Amino acid sequence: MTNLLSTSSDEIERLHARIKELETQVNHWRNLIETTNVLVIDLAADGSILYLNPAAERVFQIARNDWEGRSLLAFLAEADRERAQQAFRATIQSRSPSLTFECRVRAPHGSEFYGLWAVALRYNSDGTYAGASATAYDVGPIEQARREAEASRAMLQLVIDSLPQAIFWKDRDSRFLGVNRRLLEDAGLTSPAEIVGKFDTDMPWAAEASLYRADDLAVMERGPKLNIEEPLTRADGTQIWLRTNKLPLVRDGEVIGVLAMYEDVTEERRQANELRTFKAIIDNAPDGIIVADTNQVITYANAAMTTMLGYPSLVGLPASAIVPPQTLQRMPELMQIALTGGKANVQVDYLRRDGTILTVNAAGLAIFNDSGQPIGFATINRDISEQLRLEEERRRMQEQVIEAQQAMLRELSTPLLPIADQVVAMPIIGTIDTNRASQIMETLLEGVARYRARIAILDITGVRVVDTQVAGALIRAAQAARLLGAQVIITGIGPEVAQTLVHIGAELTNMVAKPNLQEGIAFALRQRNGDRVPVGI
Repeated sequence: MTNLLSTSSDEIERLHARIKELETQVNHWRNLIETTNVLVIDLAADGSILYLNPAAERVFQIARNDWEGRSLLAFLAEADRERAQQAFRATIQSRSPSLTFECRVRAPHGSEFYGLWAVALRYNSDGTYAGASATAYDVGPIEQARREAEASRAMLQLVIDSLPQAIFWKDRDSRFLGVNRRLLEDAGLTSPAEIVGKFDTDMPWAAEASLYRADDLAVMERGPKLNIEEPLTRADGTQIWLRTNKLPLVRDGEVIGVLAMYEDVTEERRQANELRTFKAIIDNAPDGIIVADTNQVITYANAAMTTMLGYPSLVGLPASAIVPPQTLQRMPELMQIALTGGKANVQVDYLRRDGTILTVNAAGLAIFNDSGQPIGFATINRDISEQLRLEEERRRMQEQVIEAQQAMLRELSTPLLPIADQVVAMPIIGTIDTNRASQIMETLLEGVARYRARIAILDITGVRVVDTQVAGALIRAAQAARLLGAQVIITGIGPEVAQTLVHIGAELTNMVAKPNLQEGIAFALRQRNGDRVPVGI
């Protein structure tokens, strides 16, 4: 009995000690919960509050004993309530023991607590939801820092989006990490998210991707590359020219990628090409061109002008060095014409280097800057002597052409045809005047002599009018031919012509007459072959 009482007493002592230990632990944890800045909340299954620690009471701005039975949702920011409820429902449906989410608490007086909530859910033995315990850490400063970082990032993006140059940065594999608005426009995209993580081969300029990749590698390995001029194909299919600068992207001393920016220099290249073309045209123009400033000091002269005046260069010379006094006196007047929008086109004299005078046709105009202020004068000069030489040569060529045409017309109007050995024929068409009569005789005699003709046929089938003058010309031609040893046969005498010849008493006894050219040729051939037929038959 004594042992039993002793044993019970020992057990009681141990129980008292254990209870005291538990009370100490409970007090310890209660002290931690009551003094911590972390919100501690216990909830019933219906979401009503079973317990709030002092930190939660301060945040919720509610006194002790005033929160019992109230719903936690009433204290959550309205914009976050639905999200919090959905998170709870999903966790309960999946029977998960815990969940974590960010949610704001909106106190009655307007203050806000941004908390990171860690919730432990309780379930009954049958698996039904029984309640939850939650802690919330104040992540407001973190959220504020995050918002500030987002704002700073947004401001940085706004700044780089406002630049006229395109900006982008890539990782070591040349994947895009970020871009500005200008590059998005060239790519035909609207958001950086559409390009981040992609390569140049995924872009409209895929054809140039290998060229860009080679530059990226060179920059990451050897350092910056500046003023790279390269093509780029835009989303709309047009090709533009870029001037690109690329730098290594360095973090903590390590190259992690490449930072680049480019500007569209298509128009600049076009203007430069036009300027080169224009300068080449001016440099090689046949006319002499001079440009002088408003003080009449020469700033440019093309090769033609220096050659015309015999100088190796005219740049830097005053106008007075290359113009005689009489031209110098006219210059204020000519400059005034040019300044008022006119184009002075006059004949002026220049002084060559050897002292001789060069006379030119000069066209002058004023040169203005973008503000409309005169900055100089240009003069285009054409050597008149060369022009006169060309005009004289042209006149001579025209005379030669006219002479050749006239000779051709003469030959066509009085053709002499060798129709057989020692036999020639001259068909005469049209009207015969004094000049043509002389031409007929000249051609006939030259033909007889050239072909050593014994017989010459004059066919007047195409002559409609024969008067005394024509008859006399024919007789004289026949007589002249006989002096050269040739017999003249006249063919094609029509009735009207025959009556005219008889009427005017034309003497044709020394000529053979045949009705047509065919019989005249037959007769001539017989004559040549030895058949003798009396003259006049």
